[in-house]
Order: sequence, then C-alpha cells, then structure tokens
Amino acid sequence: MFLTISIPFEKFQREKKVVIYLPEDYYKTKKRYPVLYINDGQNAFFDHQSFMGTSWGFDQYVKEHHLDIIMVAIPCVFDDAIRMDEYGPWLLDDYYSQLFTKDRLVGGQGDDYLHFVIDNVKVLIDHRFRTLPSFSAMVGSSMGGVISAYAFLAYPQVFKRVAALSTAFFLYEKQFLDLIAHYQGEGKLYFDLGDDEGHGNAQESEAYISSNTHIRAALEEKGIAYEYHFFAHTTHNEAAWRKRLPLFMPMLFEEDDHV
Repeated sequence: MFLTISIPFEKFQREKKVVIYLPEDYYKTKKRYPVLYINDGQNAFFDHQSFMGTSWGFDQYVKEHHLDIIMVAIPCVFDDAIRMDEYGPWLLDDYYSQLFTKDRLVGGQGDDYLHFVIDNVKVLIDHRFRTLPSFSAMVGSSMGGVISAYAFLAYPQVFKRVAALSTAFFLYEKQFLDLIAHYQGEGKLYFDLGDDEGHGNAQESEAYISSNTHIRAALEEKGIAYEYHFFAHTTHNEAAWRKRLPLFMPMLFEEDDHV
C-alpha cells in the first residue's frame, strides 16, 4: 500500500512529496514496524518515475522476502546543483562546484536536510504510523550515499543501520575520515562500489575506488562494524543498485535489531 504526503522543507521553501509504503497487512495487525528512509526516493518503487527508467523495486523485494517494514521514499530536488546542496554535508571546492554551476559553491545543506528528515519527516511518520521509533535505517546511492553515510556517522543515535551504495566519498574524503575518527555509535554500515562508477572515465572511477579504500581502512582502524562489496564490470545506475538489495536489506533489518 502506498500513500503520498507533501511535507514542507520550510528553511528552503521547498516541498517534498514523500511516498510511504505500508505492509499489506498493516491495518489488520497491531504490530510495530522498523522504518527505512530512502534518499532519491523517486527511484525507489516505480520505473516510470525513476531517473534511468529502472527503479530499485523495494516494494517487490520486501513482498517476496516477507519483510515487515515501513518505507519512506524522499525525492531529491530535480536540479543538479540543488541536489548537491541538499546531499552535500559540506561545501564543495571550486573545481567540483563548477561542474554543476558557474555562480557559487555548491553543497553544505546536508545537516539542514537531515534535520528535516529527523525533525519533520520522522516525527510525522512515528506519530501517524505504528513504528519502532528507535529503529530507523537509511539508504542512498551516489550523492544519496554521501548523505546516508553522513547520517550514519553524524547522527548515530538515529540511524544505526545504513546502506551507502556507490558513494562519492572522494568529494569529501578528509571530512569523512575525520568523522570516522570521532564516531561513537554502535551501528553497522553497508557500502559498496563498482569498478566503472565513472561510466568509462578511468580517472573518476579511480577516485571512487581510492576514496572507498581509504574509508574502509579507517572503519577497520576505528573498529566500526561494516559490510563492503566490490563489483567488477559494474557501472553507476539504478539497475546496478537494484541487484544489491539482497546484500544490504538483510543487514539493515536483522531480527536482533527489532528493539
């Protein structure tokens, strides 16, 4: 069952049309459910809405695997620079900002976005539906992976389980390494990478690989629980990410975490 709710992001005078998936038996039981928050939510369920014409198929996966969760798909802003603003925890430097706009530095609204998710979206979901408020997971890819990984490291009291796919860590590598060094949570991070994230651009693919390698080493040194996968002959799109649901969904919703 799908519901759509418009939630104002008042600080930036934006509105998010959030799509909520409820288990088919939601109104027949009194169970409480963990919640998955999905960044780039337009790609979550419906092929015709997805950026590349292929959705992640989250609803099909949870039905096939009898996974009792609520899912909240939050769409991005359909403007490359503003999407980078929302999903960017820090400002990008001149070089990367110029790839998206000639007028300004981009990024830096990541905390504002996560406060919107936590203080507005999550509060509404927890109030209106039978959730397990202490069990919230998040998933995203590319820049959606950036903000998801940031949520895991900066807000560990809220997001204890996170999946960050094909994450562009190279944009903010030093900042992420510093966050990892100061992490004090007890969660678990799934992250992964394909060998052709740059769509044939070898330099960009190497930037993805190098930064993810450094992030993995830092997680190891800090003792943070994680699961990592590397895929050969794999590029950067929703069709590739859809295939990975069987890897990260069981990790996000292990039965032991239903508390």
